[in-house]
Amino acid sequence: MAEVRPFRGLRYNPDIAGPLGKLLCPPYDVISPEARAALRGLSPYNAVHVELPEAVPGDSDGSHRYALAAQNLALWRQGEALALDPGPSYYLARHRYRHRGRWLERRGLTARVRLQPFEERVILPHEETSPGPKADRLRLLQACRTNLSPIMALYQDAQGDLGAALERLMGRHPTAEAQWEDDQELTLWVVGAPQLEDPIRATLEAAPLFIADGHHRYETALLYRDQRRLQATTSPGEDAFDFVMVTLISFQDPGLLVLPYHRTLGGLDPPTFTTLRRRLQQAFHLEPLSPRPQGPQALEEAAQAHRQPMSLALLGPDGEGPYLLTLREEEARRLETLPGGPFLRKAAGWVLQEALFRPVLGPSSPGLAYVHDPQEAWDQVTHGQQQLAFFLQPFPLDLFQALVSAGKRLPPKSTYFYPKLPTGVVFYPLEVP
Repeated sequence: MAEVRPFRGLRYNPDIAGPLGKLLCPPYDVISPEARAALRGLSPYNAVHVELPEAVPGDSDGSHRYALAAQNLALWRQGEALALDPGPSYYLARHRYRHRGRWLERRGLTARVRLQPFEERVILPHEETSPGPKADRLRLLQACRTNLSPIMALYQDAQGDLGAALERLMGRHPTAEAQWEDDQELTLWVVGAPQLEDPIRATLEAAPLFIADGHHRYETALLYRDQRRLQATTSPGEDAFDFVMVTLISFQDPGLLVLPYHRTLGGLDPPTFTTLRRRLQQAFHLEPLSPRPQGPQALEEAAQAHRQPMSLALLGPDGEGPYLLTLREEEARRLETLPGGPFLRKAAGWVLQEALFRPVLGPSSPGLAYVHDPQEAWDQVTHGQQQLAFFLQPFPLDLFQALVSAGKRLPPKSTYFYPKLPTGVVFYPLEVP
C-alpha cells in the first residue's frame, strides 16, 4: 500500500505575493525561454524564479542559478510572501481547463507519499529517465531543500469512496482561487488530515500508484533521500525527505485527459529517406485519405474513426498525402517475437520505433522529434522544416494501466497528460524550521 500523509504546506500569502494566477508556472520541462521570460514578468514572486531560475553568463556549471533559486525561496519566506500552514493538511484542487473549445474539470489531491523503490511495486513508473534532467533536479533539490512541483500519480477508485469524500469537501468555501492564460482555472481547498484518512486508506489499501508525470523528479527524490539518510539523526523513515509531494488523480476522473505525442522526422539524406519509404511500405498499409484533411485535427479524427488502436496518420514532404497507416499482419507477427512484443504491440510509439525507425535509423534514431502540438507537427512539414510527421492516437488508459501493471516501460513520449500540474499551488519543505 502507498503511504499517503498530509503535510505542512508552504503557500503564497496573497496580501504580499499578489493574486495566485500571476504566481503559477508549468513544470520545468515544458517552459520555453520565451515562456520563462513572460512568467518572470508577471511577478517577482512567480514560481518560475525557483522552478527554473535563469542562467547567468559565466556560470559554467550552473551553481549560481541553483543558489539563486534557494535565495529567492528563502527571501520569500523571510518576507512572508510564503507562509507555512499551521498544521498538516491535504490540498484538494479543482482544475478547470479548456480543450478544443470545451471546458473540462480535473480533481487532484496533493499529499506527501512515502518514497519506495520501483522494485517494491507500490509506485509504478511507465517511462525511462535520462541522467541530464535528474542531475539538474537533484542540484535544485539540494539547494532549495523543498519539493517545488508535485508528481502526478494515478490511482484506481472503482468504488468511488475517495471521490465521494472529495466531492463533499468541494462543497465548502474554497481557500484560494486562480485564473491564468484565459483557459485555466484552479480552486483550492486546504483540508484537515482526519477528514480524509479513512477514504484514503479504503481506496489505496491494496492498489499501487501509477506515475503519470514526474519520473525524473521521483527518481531525484529517491537519490536525495539516500544522500540525506547518511546524515540523519532522527528515526529512520520519519524525516520529511523520506516522502515526496504527489498530486493523486483517479483513473475514473472524467477530466483526466491523455493526449498523444506525435513524431516528426527531418534531416534525412536522399538514400536514407528512400530506404525509410521502402521500409514504411513493407510494414504498413498506406491509404490516401479522401477528402484530404485540411489540418491536423481532421487528420487525428480520421485516424480515430478507423477504430483500430494501431491506426495512425502520416503527412509527407510538401504536404504529400496525408495517409492512413495500418500495420501489416506479417509485421505484427514479427513484432510479437521481439522482447516485450506481446505487451507493447498495441503501443503505437513502440511499433513505429521497432517497425520503422530502428531498422532504418538505428537505436538513437537521429532526426526524430516528439511534438505534442499537432498544429506544430503539421506546420513543420508543410513549411519544409521536417520531412515527415506521424500523428498518433491518444494512448488508451486501460492499455496504459495493463502495461504498467505488468512492469513494462512505455517508449519515450507515449503519453501527454494534459494539462500539466501547475507549480506554485503549494510547496513541500523538507526542513521545517
